[in-house]
Amino acid sequence: MATPDFSQLSSGSGPEKKSFWNRPEGVLGMIVLAGIAGFGLWHLNDILEFLIRATSNLLELSLLLGALGVLIFLFTSKDVRTAVFFLFKSLMRSLTGTVIQLNPIAIMKIYIQDLKDKREKMQGQINTLAGQLVKLNKRINENNEAIKQKFAEANKANSMTEKPGMREAAQLATIEGAGLQEMNEKLLPLQRNMKQVLAFMEKVNQSADYIIKETEIKVRLKETEYQIVKESSNALKTAVSLFKGDPDKKFYFDQSMEYIQDDMSNKLGEMKRAMDLSMDFINGVDIQNGILSDKGQALLEAYNKGEFKMVQLDAPPQTVNLGPAPQKDAGYKNLLD
Repeated sequence: MATPDFSQLSSGSGPEKKSFWNRPEGVLGMIVLAGIAGFGLWHLNDILEFLIRATSNLLELSLLLGALGVLIFLFTSKDVRTAVFFLFKSLMRSLTGTVIQLNPIAIMKIYIQDLKDKREKMQGQINTLAGQLVKLNKRINENNEAIKQKFAEANKANSMTEKPGMREAAQLATIEGAGLQEMNEKLLPLQRNMKQVLAFMEKVNQSADYIIKETEIKVRLKETEYQIVKESSNALKTAVSLFKGDPDKKFYFDQSMEYIQDDMSNKLGEMKRAMDLSMDFINGVDIQNGILSDKGQALLEAYNKGEFKMVQLDAPPQTVNLGPAPQKDAGYKNLLD
């Protein structure tokens, strides 16, 4: 019988549509429901104690019956059940999507590792089946040798029928040989079936190696592509941020610029006011210095001309006309303009 070719097991025409409970979100949903059921069983005594305590009060009993009626309505209403089912389905799908989004490459590698574990388990089963086939072949061969031995004993006993008990010995040996032959006839189909199953599992093992290697190549390629796309996206975001700027950082930058501008304005205003307040004093000092300088120059010219007169203790003081005074704020008028 020709061994069927199972090398195309992984190349189906298209993925079979699975129900919700066969999808990852369905498995997660079953785990959540099992957790809720386990929590209920764990706290069953507390729940029963609460029910007993609640039924001891008439008002609490009425409220409990009302709540029970609402629950019965919710469970018996098809619309409510459908809405709750779709809500639960959407929640489980969202949780599953969140887990996938955390590290999709790691999930793919976990899937490959699971395939490898199953392949190792299957290889162990193949070894066990091969061992059983060896034992079965050995038993059939041992039975054939025993059949030959029994038929030889029967022939020998038939040749000695004149002796007492030989006919019975020959008959017994013949019966034993026939029983062994019947056993071999029943073991032979089993042996053929085991050989077919073993050949099938060997073919599946080869296909599994091909599937795992192909999947590993796909994952490595997808990981490289994903890494390149992520790096390119990050580089592009950096380039765009040079023009747009990071919104949070730009906010602090604008606030810092505004603070510096306000602080500079305040300090310049304080300097302007301080200079305005001290301008009268500075102008007064400049006027006095100018007057003294002009007076000294006039006295020097008078001294050189011989017109300078020393101050006499008993002479009245003389005033010298030094000309018009300099205009106020003349030297500092445009200081801060």
